[in-house]
Amino acid sequence: MPQRFTGKDPEPRPGLSSGHIPNSFSLPFNLFLRRQKAKNGEEYTVFRPASEIKEEIEKSVGPAEFAKILNGERSVITSCGSGMTAGVLWLGLQLLGVKNVALYDEVSFASQQTWLFTHPTSHDSPGQGMQ
Repeated sequence: MPQRFTGKDPEPRPGLSSGHIPNSFSLPFNLFLRRQKAKNGEEYTVFRPASEIKEEIEKSVGPAEFAKILNGERSVITSCGSGMTAGVLWLGLQLLGVKNVALYDEVSFASQQTWLFTHPTSHDSPGQGMQ
């Protein structure tokens, strides 16, 4: 699990605390992707097969929660520090047919940054809130 997510490593962006939004889990976007080689030898990135993506999600949240996600009983909101990697997760979940999935992003400010700025002491982190 990434140390910034757990709050053990400092946040590299000035003015932000490390940690995560309560009730969230870490699912690195690269778990949804794999490299593939073209006929000309060049490599490019594609989504992994649905079965492999499902396996990675199940490892992260457990079988019971994953079943709720697939059945639409639990909603999923993808977010990240910039909105870029959350888009990969959102698309991967769409490809699996997950119905209750949203991308939390803001036009002028990144989603995780906004949440950390507006909730400086309430996120799950062993460190201090923002000063």
